[in-house]
Amino acid sequence: MKTIRLGAATGWSRDKFDAAEDLVEHGNIHYLCFDSMSEITMSAAQVSKIEKPNLPGYDPYLESRMTPILKSCHEKGIKIITNSGWLDPVGAAQKVAEIAKKMGLHNLKVAAVSGGILTETIADMGLDFMEHGEPISSCRDKIVSAEVYLGAKGIVEALEAGADIVITTRVGDGCVYLGPLAYEFKWDFSDYDAIAKGMIIGHLMECGAQVSGGYFADPGYKDVPNLHDVGNPIAEVTEDQIFITKNPHKGGVVSTETCKEQLLYEIQDPSHYYLPDVVADLTKVAFKQVEKNRVEVIIDDGAGLPETDTYKALIGLKEGYMAEEMAVFAGPGAMERAELTKTILNESFKKLNLNASEIRMDYLGLNAIHRESSPASGHIPYEVILRVAIKTETKDEAEKLRIAIDPLAVNGPAGTGKWGSIGGSRVRPIIGLNSALVPKKDVPYEVTIIDLKSTITQ
Repeated sequence: MKTIRLGAATGWSRDKFDAAEDLVEHGNIHYLCFDSMSEITMSAAQVSKIEKPNLPGYDPYLESRMTPILKSCHEKGIKIITNSGWLDPVGAAQKVAEIAKKMGLHNLKVAAVSGGILTETIADMGLDFMEHGEPISSCRDKIVSAEVYLGAKGIVEALEAGADIVITTRVGDGCVYLGPLAYEFKWDFSDYDAIAKGMIIGHLMECGAQVSGGYFADPGYKDVPNLHDVGNPIAEVTEDQIFITKNPHKGGVVSTETCKEQLLYEIQDPSHYYLPDVVADLTKVAFKQVEKNRVEVIIDDGAGLPETDTYKALIGLKEGYMAEEMAVFAGPGAMERAELTKTILNESFKKLNLNASEIRMDYLGLNAIHRESSPASGHIPYEVILRVAIKTETKDEAEKLRIAIDPLAVNGPAGTGKWGSIGGSRVRPIIGLNSALVPKKDVPYEVTIIDLKSTITQ
């Protein structure tokens, strides 16, 4: 029976670098899959390109990740699937082709899957925001980015065209796993149970080591051996069975518990998990520990529901600026001095006529996360860090936080320490994320093949 093994190289752009090499060397895999996305990824890339137009529009770590593994993957016949193309998948594919040529790898095909970048057009499509129902056109001047979560069909087309490496723009995270599975098992995209199976596998794998012990450890309650050397997961798939495992020489743990946590990660309604190519019913999923660090994924019939006629688009909007500063206190009376500093800052904000839409002052370690829900402290803290953050419409207003806080060095309470650099600016633009549903018929995609034996062909 045909068995396909897929390794999860990364769970996001700045994930660790050594997992890919370990999977290539020891994982006996057929596909090496990189998820390079987070919700804010492409909006942040848009902002970076505004500030530095010459920056490439793809993952800045693309070259660093591909260079160590390209030759070994080519020699072992391992195909690479990655969504690190971001805003410029064709440029990313050209870069990888350039790296391959320098290595003397001339028998490769690199594919780019493009489409779904609607930044310039979404305000004219007559759509409304999902969050509050307002028309997108009303925020035309604030739009920084708009990208659709494409499905896996472009990946399948690229593999059918003989691609050894497929680089996509934004796709549903699990699509970098669904694509090769649909290709290998010749699944029809109208077979919703099969497509749901592929997306459930993709969802379990998309965050990398989270399903093999990363983001799981809670010492004394949920222990993970050798978390410092956690092994990234491997999905072993046949037409009839699915297993999640990892390389045995690496740390971490693959258990029914890690799988359950990842299955429900970032899920609202488990019975209706909306994805680009299918709606998946996660209540049809069960797990069985078959041996150490090997879990069988059991998916009942009916897990796949018909796809919708829309894609989700993520829209980045300019929402002003934020500034953040911290003041540090230690020793007897640290809390009282921090409280006095809050009073001083509030008076300074009045003098500066600060126009802020939001002001936050938190004590790190005491109430910065749960704020008013934080339980009362049962002791007098020896150290206190006061975090101050403001949100404003303009950069000049945000700069007023520094004007207020820097004088504390000689005008504040005794022993006031400053956190971080005293030079530069801690002001940064805020990109708020909103969403909309875009008819699929209005979102074409394109597959470009770079054949290292020739030139770019369509």
